Amino acid sequence: MSSHKENTAPVEVKMEQEQEHVHGPNCSHGHGNALLKPITREAPKVGRNDPCPCGSQKKFKKCCGI
Repeated sequence: MSSHKENTAPVEVKMEQEQEHVHGPNCSHGHGNALLKPITREAPKVGRNDPCPCGSQKKFKKCCGI
């Protein structure tokens, strides 16, 4: 039995270099320096049994409230 080696090139493994984190006005990594505004509704929340606001005369839960 003869030993047979294939001609293969050595594989280079490149490690990704860590990039330094840049703090900007839109930084969302929980540093506490971002001021968050509460989300407010333009109209009151539609109840499940209220008429659907799309005008179909169905209950919201049977129409658009999937």
